[in-house]
Amino acid sequence: MKLTFSNEKNALIMSVDGEIDHRYSIQIRNEADRKIVTYPEKKFIIDLRGVTFMDSSAVGVIIGRYKLVKSFGGDIAIVGANSTVGRILEMSGIRKIIPLYQSMEEALEV
Repeated sequence: MKLTFSNEKNALIMSVDGEIDHRYSIQIRNEADRKIVTYPEKKFIIDLRGVTFMDSSAVGVIIGRYKLVKSFGGDIAIVGANSTVGRILEMSGIRKIIPLYQSMEEALEV
């Protein structure tokens, strides 16, 4: 698993590559929380284009970051979930509360 952060157009972008499972969820949560609190941008984008697998612990990470970002008055979006990851987001109900975009450009423009 590889985790990187960047800032673009007043958005904090968290890009994840590889698998998001219980083993990596704590690391992702801790690093994301530190960045969100340190750089409270108006938008937090989770880039899942490089994610090959995610389990229920990843769903928990996403919901937790949603709550944190909302507590700062920000918005959150997800970019680039493949069909398998998209199905997990659909079944978990995340797609009902967090918009999902196919491209980073689209997510940054909203």
